Formats: sequence, C-alpha cells, structure tokens
Amino acid sequence: MLWPLVGRVVFFLTPQPAYPVRRGLLRLFGMSCGRRMRIRRGAWVTQPWNAAAGTLTVIGDGAFLDSREIIDIGARCVISQHAMLLTSIEGPGSARADAIHVEDDCWVAADTVVMPGAFLEQGVVVGARGLVDGRLPAWKICTGEPAAPRADRVLQGVA
Repeated sequence: MLWPLVGRVVFFLTPQPAYPVRRGLLRLFGMSCGRRMRIRRGAWVTQPWNAAAGTLTVIGDGAFLDSREIIDIGARCVISQHAMLLTSIEGPGSARADAIHVEDDCWVAADTVVMPGAFLEQGVVVGARGLVDGRLPAWKICTGEPAAPRADRVLQGVA
C-alpha cells in the first residue's frame, strides 16, 4: 500500500536528473536495479517488487511497466517513451497473465505494446508502435502488429 500512496508520489516529484534517488526508491520497494540504470520520473511501475532492470538500462518517460507478474529486463536495454509492458490483460470473457522477459541489449521503441508472456531474445529491436506477442529471435529488427523479424541487427565496428 505504501508504494501507490507514498513511493509513487515521491518518485514523480524527484528532479529529472535524480536517477540515483529514483533507483534507491525503487530498491526500497523491492525492485532489482542494476548499476547506473536510469528511469525517468515520468515512467510508471505498478509493483516494483515484481520488476528487475539490469546495468545501464534506460526506461523512458511515459513508459508503463504493469508488473503484476514478473518483468525481467536485461542489461544495456532501452524501454522507450510510452512503451507498455503488460503482464496482465483482461478482455470480455478472458484474462491473460504471464511474465515478460527482455534479454540484454534489446530496444523496445516508442509506443510499443509488449503482451503477457513475451520473450525478447538478446539484441532484439522492436520498431515503434509494434505489438509483441510471443518470442522474438535474437539479433533481429522486428516490426508490425504482431511484431515479426524483418532484418538482421548488425552492429557496425563490433568484432
């Protein structure tokens, strides 16, 4: 009960460059935060005790992490502004709840929706306004609704 009443309010009121303060606050409420993880004050984490984000991961303004189930985000990932990671959805006559796993070096672009049970293998890029429902293969650029591999992700200058 303290997170929505106190923690969330304090989180939102922190100055924008106060990343260590927000990390500390999330850790206080049970989130596993990697070293130098950055989360913008406009991001929303519903239940931080069910979330984890690795070293050098960035979570943008307006990102929504519905962590009623486990959300595990690896190292060096970007969850862009207004992306939604939904571990639980309800519809007419049906409900779905499952963990979300994002391996290292992934980028979930702006306005993307990640559905319950999604698994992004290492190095995946999901294009803006995509819909992730299921497993996406490693080192691919994926777009569309539902997101599907369109091209290989190649890092220039990396041996």
